[in-house]
Amino acid sequence: MTGTAHATAPRCPAEPLGAFARAVSVVRRIIGAPDYAAYLAHVTERHPWQEPLSEQAFLAERLEEKYSRPGQRCC
Repeated sequence: MTGTAHATAPRCPAEPLGAFARAVSVVRRIIGAPDYAAYLAHVTERHPWQEPLSEQAFLAERLEEKYSRPGQRCC
C-alpha cells in the first residue's frame, strides 16, 4: 500500500445533490409551495426579455393567487 491511496479515493459525485434538489422540488409541488428557483429558470428560458420578480414579490404574488379563489380550496 502506498501513501497515494487518499489521492485516488473516489470523490462524492454531484448527482446525489441533484437528486435531492429534484426531490425537494417534487415535494414542494405536492404541497403547493411556490418554487422560486423553478420560476427563475422558467423566466430565463422562456421570457428572457422580462425581468424576474424578486423572491419576496414572487412569494407575495403566489400567496395572493392561492387565497384569492376561496372556492378552489379544500379547507
